[in-house]
Amino acid sequence: MKSIACASLAALLCIGLALPGLTHASADGPSANGNFQFSLEDGAIRNLEFHARVQNNGRTVGEMTFTDQAAVPVPDPDNPTAITSPGTVITAKFDCLQITGKQAVMSGVISESNIAAALGLRVLLVVEDNGEGVNLPTADKLTWGVYQSATQNWIPTDAERDDDNGASLTWIAKDFERDDDAGVPSNQSKTIGCQSFPLSSYSFVDVKHGGGNIQVQP
Repeated sequence: MKSIACASLAALLCIGLALPGLTHASADGPSANGNFQFSLEDGAIRNLEFHARVQNNGRTVGEMTFTDQAAVPVPDPDNPTAITSPGTVITAKFDCLQITGKQAVMSGVISESNIAAALGLRVLLVVEDNGEGVNLPTADKLTWGVYQSATQNWIPTDAERDDDNGASLTWIAKDFERDDDAGVPSNQSKTIGCQSFPLSSYSFVDVKHGGGNIQVQP
């Protein structure tokens, strides 16, 4: 009986030592989260809460909730004469997250809103984490955008050739002399996402009052 008890204890110790490694192996990847309350030159209060994380299977999960008292509502294409009061509330589900240094780009689809025409539109949220504390030389930054989905309802063809399939051909343009060149696909996705624009193209908003806390974890 004594030898059985010792063997069981040894097995438990081995399992306990192995657990930290298993936990580390299944940990999720890069993440970004934060909350902000701020106003711009118009003085209207805006609120933002967001969180996004890349899971260990490569899938991005997370969402953002954004309220803007001064937003200009997106017109409803089915009822363009409808009058919508200023201000909006949107909730978007993220499907991508890209982190470069202290900056993060997140994108997703609006799943809830007080404006029906906004549902299904794409959202980009870009943030910059400049550390913790109230006396930082540079505060955390953010910017955002809402985009309509690009739809292509025509296919260019040669009207004089029934066998013309040039528009359906795909290829990848790359540097033949560089093995590390991933190349640029000819049929790039028209869906707005984390890689639609370079980080250098974003201009962060000028926050006049307010603030919050943004955390970016590569």
